[in-house]
Amino acid sequence: MMRNTITARLPHMRKARDWDVMPIEDGRRILVQTDGAIGIFDFRTGVGKLCTRGGYFPHLAIAQRCTFPPEFVRECLRVCPSLGGETTLDAGHIVQHTVRVIGDEQ
Repeated sequence: MMRNTITARLPHMRKARDWDVMPIEDGRRILVQTDGAIGIFDFRTGVGKLCTRGGYFPHLAIAQRCTFPPEFVRECLRVCPSLGGETTLDAGHIVQHTVRVIGDEQ
């Protein structure tokens, strides 16, 4: 199974982490998530929000504005699955790759 992850160190972090990379259904943004941090950004501009004090969706509410480094954005685009894509795991489990955000101001 292909993992949609990259290893990178972002600003305000001590060490590199493995980031899960997922597309947002609007077709403009990418969600990145790791143990203890979460971020969302527009892949065209690299501008978004990053929270390094928690890695779950509610932490996006307290996330700070961040410009993601161009090399990080490029790597995310390289491994990001297609919108609406899915992966079948062993035992027939299906993982949907697109994140649907409800009530998010853009």
